[in-house]
Amino acid sequence: MDLKIFKDKFFYDNFLINPDKNLSRVKSILSKLGNPEATLSNVIHIAGTNGKGSTLAFLKSCLIENNYSVNAFVSPHLKTLNERIIIKGSIIDDDSLDQVIRECLSILGKKKISFFEFMTACAFELFKRNTSDWSLIEVGMGGSHDATNSIPNKDLSIITPISLDHEIFLGETIKKIATEKLGIINHKSTVVFGPQEESLEDLIKDTLSQKNSTGFFYGKDWTIKKINRIIKYEDGDNKIEFQSIGLKGDHQIINAGMCIASLKILQRKEKIELNDNQIKDGIAKTFWPGRLTELSRGLKIINNVSCDIWVDGCHNPAGSNVIAEEIIRMNEKNKKETVLILGMSKDKKIDKFLDNFKGIVREILVVPIKNRESINFDQVTNASKGMGFNILEKQSISEALESIARRDNLRILICGSLYLAAEALLMD
Repeated sequence: MDLKIFKDKFFYDNFLINPDKNLSRVKSILSKLGNPEATLSNVIHIAGTNGKGSTLAFLKSCLIENNYSVNAFVSPHLKTLNERIIIKGSIIDDDSLDQVIRECLSILGKKKISFFEFMTACAFELFKRNTSDWSLIEVGMGGSHDATNSIPNKDLSIITPISLDHEIFLGETIKKIATEKLGIINHKSTVVFGPQEESLEDLIKDTLSQKNSTGFFYGKDWTIKKINRIIKYEDGDNKIEFQSIGLKGDHQIINAGMCIASLKILQRKEKIELNDNQIKDGIAKTFWPGRLTELSRGLKIINNVSCDIWVDGCHNPAGSNVIAEEIIRMNEKNKKETVLILGMSKDKKIDKFLDNFKGIVREILVVPIKNRESINFDQVTNASKGMGFNILEKQSISEALESIARRDNLRILICGSLYLAAEALLMD
C-alpha cells in the first residue's frame, strides 16, 4: 500500500468520523507508542474559532526568522496529507510520513479511532524523532476533548477569537463552545487572548482562577492597530511598528498581534531571545494558503482577465464577516461585481453566514464539496430569503466558473469550507 492510497482512500474510508468525547482513544495509541507527547518541550498550543492557523503561521515564520527550528501540527490539509506535519520548518517528506503511518497502523491493530486522533499520534511521534526548538500545535476542534490536548506540558496557550462553529459537537451557545476551547489551559500557565465577546468575560476569568493561570488580554495588556499604512503593536514593555504582513486582509492584523504578544510573553519569561527586526521580517514573509488567496494560474484560463478570483476557507459567520469587510475594502479601491461560489458542510448555519454578504454580493453559485455532505440549492434559497441574492445551482467549481466566463470585471469569491478552498487551489 503506497502513500498515495493512504492519502486518497484509507483514512477517509476506514477511520471513525466523530471525535472521542474524552481523550481515551488517542491516549491509548500514544501509550503504545511510548507517550511521545510527554517528551515535547517548548510547546505553544492554539485554540479558538477563527485565526488559529494564521496565528500559527505567523509564529512559525517569526521563530524561523529568529533562528529557531520549528515543528508544527496543523489541520486540515489542502492539497496533500503531508501539509499537516511540519518538521523543522518544512512539510514532512513522503518517506518519513509513510514510515510512521505504517508503524502507527501496526500498533493500532483493529482498534478504531478517528482520522484526526490518528494523525495527532503520528505527528507527536515524528516530533519525538525530530526534536526542534519549538512545537506549535493547532487544535482540530474544540479544546478540552481535542486529541491535541493530550500534551501534558505547554509553555503557552493562545485563545483566538471564539464564536459559533461546530455546534453539533461543541454546544449550541457561545459559552458552551468557549468552555470547551478554554479547556486547553493548563494549571499555573500563561494564556494570550485575542479579542473576545464581552459575554465571555466572567467565564474566562473564572477559568483562569480555577487553573491558577494568567491571561494576557487584547485591549487590556496588548493592542495592535493600523493607522494609515502603519501597523502598531504595543504592550506594557514593547512597541513595534511595521507596514507589511504576509497574509492578505486587515483581519490578519489581529492574528499577527497574537503572534507578537505570544513571542513577547515568552521573551519576558526568558524562554526565547528576540530581534524585533526579525519579527517584522517574519510577519512580512508569512504564507498560509487558503486564507484570502488570489488565484492566478489555471483558473485564470477559464475566466476573463478583468476578473480576479479569490479563495478563502471561511465557514462560519465570524469568518464570513471579516471576508465581507475585505471585499468592501477591495471595492473601495477597485469596484467590481462580486459573485460568490459557495460550498458548505451541512452542519453550518447558512443564514448567519450569508447575511454578512447582503448588499455586497448579488449572485451566489451553489456547488457541492467533493466527498462531503454539502448544503444544496434549496437550503441556501430558504436560508437567504429576503437577502436579495440571485441563487443558481452548479455541479462543480469548474461549471460555476464556466457559467460566468464571458462576463467582465467580476470579483469571484470561492468560500464556505476549507475543503472547497482545497479543491480550488488544486485547480489553480
